[in-house]
Amino acid sequence: MGIFGDFGNPTFGLRDLKIATWNSAANYGTAVDIPSAQLYEVSPQTVNAQLEGDDVITATHAFAISSQVRIRFGSVPLEVLQILTGNTYDSYGTTPSRIRSLVIDDVSFPYFGICGKAISTEDSGDMHIFVPKLKVLEGFTIGFQYGQFSIPEITCMAVPGINNKIVEYILHETAASVAIPPVYS
Repeated sequence: MGIFGDFGNPTFGLRDLKIATWNSAANYGTAVDIPSAQLYEVSPQTVNAQLEGDDVITATHAFAISSQVRIRFGSVPLEVLQILTGNTYDSYGTTPSRIRSLVIDDVSFPYFGICGKAISTEDSGDMHIFVPKLKVLEGFTIGFQYGQFSIPEITCMAVPGINNKIVEYILHETAASVAIPPVYS
């Protein structure tokens, strides 16, 4: 075994990122690719405390309760916004005058699942990070700027999902496709 473990590490980049509507435990809609994914960060959040006495800290405790998830990607794909907002986009017209439109109104954002993949630089493996149940936590900005691509960044909050799972880190000896939920075979 090397310094990075048996397989799948160290990882490099962000090769693929997909989301799917969370319908119920282990039941998801069709996974949609997030194009030009640039950032996928998962930060477990804890409730913690320390016990003090006799002029010292005598015990500590931390318990995972959620995760903060940040994603950043290129473009403004309505298929992705549809999953994030729960609203359906509409299509109008025919070529060459087609129009697609998605309205964000006073909707209650739904839960979705997300899974990202980074490749191993030392072998043919990879690492996936799967978050089974999360939703948009904060407002997000989609805009345009001179000389720049549109790059939305969105912050989400994960809560316990399948079997109280908040986040799952998966190493593959041989690189695997991203699926929601992950396939173990």
